[in-house]
Amino acid sequence: MSSTLDMRRIIFLLLLDVALTSAVAGYLYFTRGVDAAFTAGLSIFVAFSPICLVLASPFTLYLAGRKIAALGVTFNNSDALKILAEVNVVGLPYNRVLTDGEYYITDLVPDALSQSQLLTMAASAERDAANIFGRMIYDTAVSRALRLQKSTEFLELPGRGVEATINGTVVRVGNPVWLQNVGVSIGANLRTRIDQLLVKGKTAIVVTTGRVARGIIALKDAANDDAKKFLGALARNGLETLLLTSQPKKMTNFIGKEFAINHIRTNLTPEGKAREVQIFRAKGNIVAVIGNDVHDLSALLSADVSFLLTGGSLKSEELTDFKLDFELPTLDSFLLVRENACKVVRVLKLNRQLALASWIVLVPPALMTVLDKPPIPFHPLMAVAGVAIFSALILANSLRTR
Repeated sequence: MSSTLDMRRIIFLLLLDVALTSAVAGYLYFTRGVDAAFTAGLSIFVAFSPICLVLASPFTLYLAGRKIAALGVTFNNSDALKILAEVNVVGLPYNRVLTDGEYYITDLVPDALSQSQLLTMAASAERDAANIFGRMIYDTAVSRALRLQKSTEFLELPGRGVEATINGTVVRVGNPVWLQNVGVSIGANLRTRIDQLLVKGKTAIVVTTGRVARGIIALKDAANDDAKKFLGALARNGLETLLLTSQPKKMTNFIGKEFAINHIRTNLTPEGKAREVQIFRAKGNIVAVIGNDVHDLSALLSADVSFLLTGGSLKSEELTDFKLDFELPTLDSFLLVRENACKVVRVLKLNRQLALASWIVLVPPALMTVLDKPPIPFHPLMAVAGVAIFSALILANSLRTR
């Protein structure tokens, strides 16, 4: 939108330049002759032309784009680079961004059945799941050579869990909060175990048949040391962090101890993540969101600036209707891109000041050529030379972004 507005301003100034030049030249043609009309008209046209303004932005953004590309970052939106310099809140998911993404099963807590039966039931329901927890449960069951059952009517609810029909019984595997919301009864013993698992930083997945909880599968993932360093760097740069996760609220203390995060929002569906981003924006914050999972897409699209972290389940080539603003190879790339964005904004500000200065210096003496005896002699070549000098200054300043 910003580029569109800049183009509209340039077109408006160009039309205004043509109209002013035509009016002055026409008046002088009938009052003082062709020579006076040509000299004054050409002087005003060159002095008032938006050439310097045109040069102020595109060349700078071109050089910045090349430098960012050299970092391995894909740059899809030049306007986003300008907004990035104003960002004060960075939204992040938890799984596979702040953690290593190498989940493993730590606990099998069955209720009135064996551990193998619990894992078999869950894996049979998760056979076609796309989420990382479902794939880990399924892969673990396969590696243990468990005999899985056929399932039908499979349904996956992002950020909640899955449900499928096995031997005529509806089996659900997922978030305890979601299961309770759909009327599943989770016994006191299982609820206690869930709390114990959550405070240790483990993800508790509940397995149910019908309306009854049959057990818990706990998974854990190690904290990413690089992510911890990244969060520290964000804080040193004056940026607040917003964690957007589907993990239960009881994991808040564990996450807060592991990571230096300003705001933690839990129990979020993909739509909930987007809503939290919108709430922060409504409070006057400029929000950037980094994500790498399909469940992060709604939050990414709701952000002021979006960053796709490569290596996750969300692939840029699958986004046919739109492109996210940036694609990052690593978390650290974000800080390098933002550093460049801040430099670009400073360069663009000085370029605009130089463009304004060109009008202040050149337009008044150009307009005085309308007078019979102008106090400052001004020739069209002087206007051309002045525009050339200011243009050279703008281009030289733009080279600072290389």
